[in-house]
Amino acid sequence: MKIMSLAGGLPHYYNLVLNKLQRDYGVEVCVVVPTEKGATLGAGVYTSDKGIEFKVFRREEYTTYYGKKFFRGLKELILAEKPDVLMVNWPYQASFVFYPGWYRFLRKHKVALISKEIPFQVPHYDNAISYYLQGGGVTENNQAHQSNPSLLARLKFFIVRETRKRFSNLVDAHINYLEEAVALHGSYGVPAEKVFITANSPDTDALLHTANELKDVAANPFRLLHIGRLVKWKQVDLLIEATIALRAKYPQTELSIVGDGPELEPLRAQASGHDFIQFHGGIYDPKELGKITCESGIYVLAGMGGLSINEAMCFSKPVVCSVADGTEKRLVREGNNGHYFESGSLESLQEVIEKLFSNPEMITKMGQRSREIIEKEINIHSVLGNYMEAFRGAMGRELVKSSI
Repeated sequence: MKIMSLAGGLPHYYNLVLNKLQRDYGVEVCVVVPTEKGATLGAGVYTSDKGIEFKVFRREEYTTYYGKKFFRGLKELILAEKPDVLMVNWPYQASFVFYPGWYRFLRKHKVALISKEIPFQVPHYDNAISYYLQGGGVTENNQAHQSNPSLLARLKFFIVRETRKRFSNLVDAHINYLEEAVALHGSYGVPAEKVFITANSPDTDALLHTANELKDVAANPFRLLHIGRLVKWKQVDLLIEATIALRAKYPQTELSIVGDGPELEPLRAQASGHDFIQFHGGIYDPKELGKITCESGIYVLAGMGGLSINEAMCFSKPVVCSVADGTEKRLVREGNNGHYFESGSLESLQEVIEKLFSNPEMITKMGQRSREIIEKEINIHSVLGNYMEAFRGAMGRELVKSSI
């Protein structure tokens, strides 16, 4: 089986997942990325070619007549590589609607088409136009999109909605990690059997191995930890504010911030004068990052995010979070291995952290439950097993379509 994926770049964490898919599951993987930094990558996303075991093809990313990005020379590459499956995400999906010949090309050459996305900010079909008109969703700058009630905007959003509906029904399978995706895609007319829920995971084998190597590292149960890009929708400023307030009652309180991004300097300024808040910068060495994680007591995701939850749980950390990208819904169980707080509420965030600070033994117990969830339920093997089901399902449907 050969999979070709279109991507905006090579995030280091996803490279490890694709390596494992190729190495352990017998899938030949090739990835098409832009020659320059992809326009779809978020600010501060760390990309790397280091350790890649799969094929990478760099192609020019250009702006199409309908305003979204796509790749030049892709047909020639498909003819040369002969993949069984082409896996795409937004905005590359739109090309298969606005260039109808693309779909016929894939059918002719028996290439199954898979859509892979979260999608945590996609509205249901019936609510889509009003959602967009009202500025639904937020950017990584933590700002709502500008509302626009004009007739022209209504027409634009009608086209957006119908484009998604058309594409959603063209593809042979959808890969998502939110349970709600079945109902969401169903609102666009997609049958449930075409939607595969995979959950979300980094290479947990590698993370658990590192955690075992560092098992003797002592933790401060009152040290909070954030790992991730420093952009506004991560709400690290809220976590800093909570840490400063908690320090007054719990003098052992500390905060480690790992990550880089456009908000680094404003956050440094906010934390100025508080030496119990430490900025480590972007760290991508597994052992160095693992040591910082082991030394912490509680992992806090104050805003948007996902995979950092899985990573912290591999290191036996309880998780405090609110509304993230959906990863949290499968992994964080209230009162079992963590707590939820009201999104954007400083008072609520302080309250749930204090609940753990007042009972340090519970921090250890919840951390153990976190690791058990990774080991027994949601890990790289369960996720890639679900990927394989999606690949096989898509290929089966493509063969049926091609024979009609």
